[in-house]
Amino acid sequence: MMLFARTIPKLQIVVLTLATLAAPASASISYTSCSSGCSSNSGTYTIWQTSPGSAGLTFSMSPATFAAGSLASGVYTDASGMVFTGYNGASIDTLMSVSGSSLLQGVNGTNTGIEIQLPANTYAFAMQITTPANSGFTTAMVELGDHNVINSNYSINIASAGSVQFFGIISSTPLPTLFVGPLGNGSRLQINDFEIGQVAPVPEVSTIVLIGSGLVLLGLVRRNRLRKPVRLHVDRYARGISLGQNALECRIAT
Repeated sequence: MMLFARTIPKLQIVVLTLATLAAPASASISYTSCSSGCSSNSGTYTIWQTSPGSAGLTFSMSPATFAAGSLASGVYTDASGMVFTGYNGASIDTLMSVSGSSLLQGVNGTNTGIEIQLPANTYAFAMQITTPANSGFTTAMVELGDHNVINSNYSINIASAGSVQFFGIISSTPLPTLFVGPLGNGSRLQINDFEIGQVAPVPEVSTIVLIGSGLVLLGLVRRNRLRKPVRLHVDRYARGISLGQNALECRIAT
């Protein structure tokens, strides 16, 4: 029990150390062509991947594109675990489509957009966004955590149809969801490609404690097994002495 009690604080220290190493050190940083809410007016995947906040993150170094077979009824599911859902107000935009290798809104205007659900341990997201060639200019709004683009965190100015803009963000906390949509009666939006940055998953505290407890128990069992032959030898030796004494006493008595 004393050994187990001494081991628990050590496990807690290990857990805290792993958690500290897992989290990116810097505050939120974004690189994008935008009119507000951003720390830079220009950016590329290379700048985004090598920015100060990217330390400790893992990138694929190759932006992913879209395939028609992964889209069903307005919901696009990527192999990485990302889910892109088109919205028209509170309803799913079932007209959302894959155009070539890009994801295209099926409708446009107020309260429309694409929700991006990110996998666990995602701290960075980037995309190239535009409007279709037959559309006009628009302002794309990027919102964190909800669909309210009026109070959007970031705005991206797409000056003309087909003008491709880069948007990237690196956060000091995990990014669960993003929502991108046109402001007001803007044109439909088109996401050409995307990439994420992640940290390696850290085992939960309960898992680490369970593993540590198992190791402690194995150590105790091993120590007991090592002691048993010694005890057995001592017991046999004691019994031998006792038998010898009894035999001697019998001889003396006779």
